[in-house]
Amino acid sequence: MKSIKLNALSYMGIRVLNIIFPILTGTYVARVLDRTDYGYFNSVDTILSFFLPFATYGVYNYGLRAISNVKDNKKDLNRTFSSLFYLCIACTILTTAVYILVYPLFFTDNPIVKKVYLIMGIQLIAQIFSIEWVNEALENYSFLFYKTAFIRILMLVSIFLFVKNDHDIVVYTLVMSLSTLINYLISYFWIKRDIKLVKIHISDFKPLFLPLTAMLVFANANMLFTFLDRLFLVKTGIDVNVSYYTIAQRIVTVIAGVVTGAIGVSVPRLSYYLGKGDKEAYVALVNRGSRIFNFFIIPLSFGLMVLGPNAILLYGSEKYIGGGILTSLFAFRTIILALDTILGSQILFTNGYEKRITVYTVFAGLLNLGLNSLLFFNHIVAPEYYLLTTMLSEASLLVFYFIFIHRKQLIHLGHIFSYTVRYSIFSLSFVGIYFLINFLYPVDMSLICHF
Repeated sequence: MKSIKLNALSYMGIRVLNIIFPILTGTYVARVLDRTDYGYFNSVDTILSFFLPFATYGVYNYGLRAISNVKDNKKDLNRTFSSLFYLCIACTILTTAVYILVYPLFFTDNPIVKKVYLIMGIQLIAQIFSIEWVNEALENYSFLFYKTAFIRILMLVSIFLFVKNDHDIVVYTLVMSLSTLINYLISYFWIKRDIKLVKIHISDFKPLFLPLTAMLVFANANMLFTFLDRLFLVKTGIDVNVSYYTIAQRIVTVIAGVVTGAIGVSVPRLSYYLGKGDKEAYVALVNRGSRIFNFFIIPLSFGLMVLGPNAILLYGSEKYIGGGILTSLFAFRTIILALDTILGSQILFTNGYEKRITVYTVFAGLLNLGLNSLLFFNHIVAPEYYLLTTMLSEASLLVFYFIFIHRKQLIHLGHIFSYTVRYSIFSLSFVGIYFLINFLYPVDMSLICHF
């Protein structure tokens, strides 16, 4: 069995690459591309983000656990992979067709937007070969690290070579979409060396739909939260607010992602321990993993929270300084999201409570929908308020998780929350750092406040 520490280091390496390169390309693109054209890209990306989950229909998270449970049995491994892969093909084809047909519902006949929309459809088609869940379940993290490094370098070089003026948005879209396709194709051909596609009877697909639907909701909870916020912001008609929200979210997600992703490597091992009935090893790994996770994520979140305006200045220049407060709010949200991830993924999901996760997530999402609607119909357009509704809804989800885990006595949560409090108190030192930096490099708060 592969070392969990080596897996975590490899995954951390992947996340570091996914921080460095998006920062390099993101800062370059934000400065080079015309703000209106970049707004088109972000608007299309919002719509694409809605369709992407339906192309794989929850297979990623479900397949991660399913493959982990059968990876020692070659016959069951081939069968499980084949059934999920065939299902992905069907869902991707159907989703792509709908994506193309609904274009007039979202956009006018703008030639630039139409080109961007169609080119980004390549990313949708590429989901057929999106089988990273197999590599993660088989713990092929070294391969994933080297592949990610290759793709990121290829993308970086291509952007610097071909995106040179403010109206190269179509070229930029093509580079991003083709990079996604190449990334998935490499993984597909790598996996095909060890796993074979076998014949699956159509009746074998029926038992998959309910758990996959649960996984679709669970794995794409952002559709009911941050994506919903962006959709309402699009409807307000103020495009710049969509860009503020998107860029602020991207900054925090990219930086915090290096730590958030590392906890994901333990999910296959946790599922393995539960499958073997080793509850003691399971509890020990949950507690150790959550402690290390919080040690990194909480100080990082506090740092980004107090330095939000400065972070967006470095990333997007003065053009996007209006997203400073949003960056700080997203950073604070990361702490809530971290606890949701630990309780949801590591405890409820690994113990097979997908249905319960689905119910709680839908309820919290409906709460966010109601709050967003309240803001929208009262003509409140500031993006900060929409993010606050998401934070409130996700906090309610955390409460639901806590109550259910405590009632079912799945694991004692005192260890997790005690370290959360400790690291939060320690991280308050960043407030002093903030005042020092703000004194040396002051930011005009009137430029970033929408309230």
